[in-house]
Amino acid sequence: MKKIIILLFFFCSISLSGQNLDPAEVTAAKDLDLVLQNLSDLRAKIERERIPLAKELNALESDALAKRQEADRNKRVRENREVNLGTMEQSIKSLKDSNSYMTSQLGDYIRRFETNIHIGEQQIYREKINEAAIASENTALEETQRFVVQLQAIDAAFERLENIVGGHIFEGNAVTPAGNYEKGKFIIVGPVSFFSSNTSGTGLAQREINAANAVVKDIGEKHAASIDALASSRTGFIPVDTTLGDALKLAATQETIVEHIKNGGIVMYPILGLATFAFIVAIFKWFEIGSVTRARPRDLGIILDFLRAGEKEKALGHAKSVKGPVGKMLTAAVDNSDSDNEFIEEVLYEKIISTQPHLERMLPLIAVTAATAPLLGLLGTVTGMIKTFKLITVFGTGDAGNLASGISEALITTKFGLIIAIPSLILHALLSRKAKGVIASMEQTAVGFVNGLSEIKKK
Repeated sequence: MKKIIILLFFFCSISLSGQNLDPAEVTAAKDLDLVLQNLSDLRAKIERERIPLAKELNALESDALAKRQEADRNKRVRENREVNLGTMEQSIKSLKDSNSYMTSQLGDYIRRFETNIHIGEQQIYREKINEAAIASENTALEETQRFVVQLQAIDAAFERLENIVGGHIFEGNAVTPAGNYEKGKFIIVGPVSFFSSNTSGTGLAQREINAANAVVKDIGEKHAASIDALASSRTGFIPVDTTLGDALKLAATQETIVEHIKNGGIVMYPILGLATFAFIVAIFKWFEIGSVTRARPRDLGIILDFLRAGEKEKALGHAKSVKGPVGKMLTAAVDNSDSDNEFIEEVLYEKIISTQPHLERMLPLIAVTAATAPLLGLLGTVTGMIKTFKLITVFGTGDAGNLASGISEALITTKFGLIIAIPSLILHALLSRKAKGVIASMEQTAVGFVNGLSEIKKK
């Protein structure tokens, strides 16, 4: 196209210049015709090639559109797959969490199953329970393997549930009341379990602290025969404890007074020794002070009447007939009736003073017992608590049975200390009051004698 334009421009220039270019014109015309022919051929060629190129372009555009649509589809598929993958990963994580939760719940159920079944039944299910416990802690096992082992323990739990419906009798070993580990048959009826020994030692089978096997409690020969019959023939009568074992537990806590004292420890011996001596003294003093004859106004009147009549010997004889310290005081008063009243008062006061220590002797021992018994009880409390803390250091606080001896020693000594102190205090108060009553009666008699004698002398 550019060549054609250049040739036309060239020929126009020649014609305008007015030069004679005929040969060149002819050549140019030929060339022009040739160019025009070429242009026509070129146009024809372009027309011929346009349709295939358009078709090829359309094909390429259609292919590009298909590729673009395929790319969009692949992108959407990839995005959907990514979303589905995230959802699946979330589902897998949720399933793993659910599986872990189920495994944990199964482990808890198996542990509760182990603790809730009777100790005699553990001989049957111990193997599967131990396998499940080991599997739950074995990190080398896969979740599926661990789950299978736990399901075996669950199957054992359902098997046990089927067995105990209507009662379950099975063979096993237990510790008899004689302390022997013997073979026999367990009888599970509801919450109650019995053991029928092949030799001896039939009774109620129970769990005890720190005991690896069931311990048999003796419940009498009559009930033992019924249990043996039930174990052999599967029919019979059995005793039923409506308290579900509480009655036996309460019976086991009962102890004699000697056992109770022994549980108080070594401090109980000085407490009881002091108490025994104090109560013997109290009994002796009660009879001693109670046997003292008090002066009666009638005796004092008779003596004064004899003195008023001048019959001193008769007055002296009647004074001597009064027994005890009161009679001695009246005898001394009659003997010195001729003396001054001041001297007579001194003599009577001397008799009263000499009588008071005799009446009050050994009473301080009772007072000392009343004051010392609580202190000895406190000493026992301290020693018992020291023993308890030592046991806690060795065994910890999980086993209350090991701590019971120290706690019993701590409480029993305090209890007996108060039991002894309170009566001792009361007895001391009563005996002191009784002794003071005798002294007061002697003082009253002495005053009455002196006043009566003064009236006699005035006459």
